[in-house]
Amino acid sequence: MATSNSVNKPLISVLATVFKGMPLLPRTVQAIQAQTYDHWELIIVDDHSEDDSMAYLKSIQHEKIKVFVNPDKGRGTALNYGLTQCKGKYIAINDADDVSVPERFALQVAFLEQNLEYGLVGANFIKIFPDGKLDYSDKDTQNELLRKKLSLHSCIQHSTVMVKSELMEKIGRYNLNIKFMYDRDMYIRIAAISKIANLSEHLVYINQHENQFFLNTYKGWLRFTYQIRYSNIAISLLHLPVSLYFINTYIIAKHYLKTYIKMKVSKYIKQGNK
Repeated sequence: MATSNSVNKPLISVLATVFKGMPLLPRTVQAIQAQTYDHWELIIVDDHSEDDSMAYLKSIQHEKIKVFVNPDKGRGTALNYGLTQCKGKYIAINDADDVSVPERFALQVAFLEQNLEYGLVGANFIKIFPDGKLDYSDKDTQNELLRKKLSLHSCIQHSTVMVKSELMEKIGRYNLNIKFMYDRDMYIRIAAISKIANLSEHLVYINQHENQFFLNTYKGWLRFTYQIRYSNIAISLLHLPVSLYFINTYIIAKHYLKTYIKMKVSKYIKQGNK
């Protein structure tokens, strides 16, 4: 039941997809419940987890939390199915292992309500590494800078995103015809029809996992081709200077080559120490 304080506030639909979310999932859900902004619903889509995630989700007794099972399989289909269940004016993405600070929703709703020309807003975040180390992001915040950066990489952390529901419907939700970069593809299509921003505040704790792409050569190089492809798509849809394509291709190729060499050297050193 809506409280008297929430009646006139826009509803936020928080979307979380889950795959093997334990043991971090309860902390994520508790952080949503602790938000200072109280007019929200939490839509959780389990993507056929093989751990105790579903047992935990079934144990939740909360009128604002709705649990579904992905009728298909895969992150993209889970996200799109979740969107069909969302009723809010805004969609807040919150990955199942990340923790939003209590003020997150209040700050992002205030920004979007006060700046109607903006359709999507992210935020800075704090990475938590397995050894406990914290890394504070320093993301660009302005629309023009973010549009340019989208031609090079995903400059908005997916788990910090709040976006207008009507815009997600307008762009046809997430693109299921791709294997990688659901988030960047969505940002580019939103940025083509609306302004985008990052808030300067650090609003989400992101659990950093080891990057697995270069542990598999095929996946690594397939991702490389997607990086080049989306550089070109961003330049075209966002009407950016064509010269960026050549500059970005060099930067992306250099990054992937350095990462590949670093991985090979690390593997060689580990083998030598056995």
